[in-house]
Amino acid sequence: MQLDFLTPRVDLLNSEGRVETVHPGGGLGRLRRPVLLLGRSLCAFALFDASNLPRNRRQQAARLYARTGSPYVVSSATLVKSGSGYGVWWWDLDRIAPTIAEVYAGHSPLVRPETMAQPATVGWRIVKLAEGYEAQLWSLSGLLASVWRRNRFDQALWASFTRLQRGDFQAPEAPPPAVSLPIATDSEAFSLARAEVSREQAIAGAAGGFSVAAACAVLFLLGQGSMLGGEARTISKEAIEIRQSTPRIADTQALQEDQKKLVAYRQLEEQTNPVSAAGAAVGIVAFHDLTPISLDASGETLTLSLPYSAVDDAEMLVTDFEGSGYFYDVRPRTDAANQRLIFEMKVREAAPPLTAGD
Repeated sequence: MQLDFLTPRVDLLNSEGRVETVHPGGGLGRLRRPVLLLGRSLCAFALFDASNLPRNRRQQAARLYARTGSPYVVSSATLVKSGSGYGVWWWDLDRIAPTIAEVYAGHSPLVRPETMAQPATVGWRIVKLAEGYEAQLWSLSGLLASVWRRNRFDQALWASFTRLQRGDFQAPEAPPPAVSLPIATDSEAFSLARAEVSREQAIAGAAGGFSVAAACAVLFLLGQGSMLGGEARTISKEAIEIRQSTPRIADTQALQEDQKKLVAYRQLEEQTNPVSAAGAAVGIVAFHDLTPISLDASGETLTLSLPYSAVDDAEMLVTDFEGSGYFYDVRPRTDAANQRLIFEMKVREAAPPLTAGD
């Protein structure tokens, strides 16, 4: 239980870069580092399921996933225990670092997503935030899923969110009323000890699963980083440790295959510009609980193949791809013969410059 006099100063950063103080801090709390809550639109969330891993390797695997699964090029992350797994929160350092430097004048606040400062619950809810709305699914063990939208969740958006969730959770057919929540001073955001993963160097990777397969997929996705060589050595070592501690032959064989894919992807990274955004694409796919079949970069075009069953999510995927800032001219098409849904998209960093007439 967090006593109010121990609560530090709490600020909230919105998407426009404004910082508002929402709690001045208690008597002794003012001696602690301030907490900067990030508006939900500035964060990304995923649940890492470590139930198939040995207990003594679960946090290591979660850290590995957090370091390589970010949808942002330069990011930080924090882990929140959730049952046998971890909730992973990422945020874009490139976007928030200038504001932190300006507001805190060289001091380093504890950065947390605003969702972590909310009271916990069990079941489904929609939270009305200062900016937008957040749909959530909670269990007794913690937060399982979170999606943010600027506008209210209508029937279609709510259905898209609920049908992607695993487990035996009976969701209401209609979106529940949005609720406004106070800051919970005993929440994870104000814990004195946190499992945090910071990234000061650019890496754009993503993971396609939430078990040992996710740790294996890290190697496949690792080729996205601008500091690829050092990251590959570190992550390969950690993945091998996890593999050796996991008595599952199939997963071990999959890891060995993904190590081979890593070599090929490193070569592709050196030759192809769109691969710098491939991590963001696969990260978006992972948030929809999907795993890519293939990924190809040619010129300024990125081609991503998904199972045919993903066709129901095609519209939302197009929206998320274009909204990420990495891609434009996203064109989905189906390949019925091979049972695939294929996205062809242009990488925005390779987009032609606008002319005066545009």
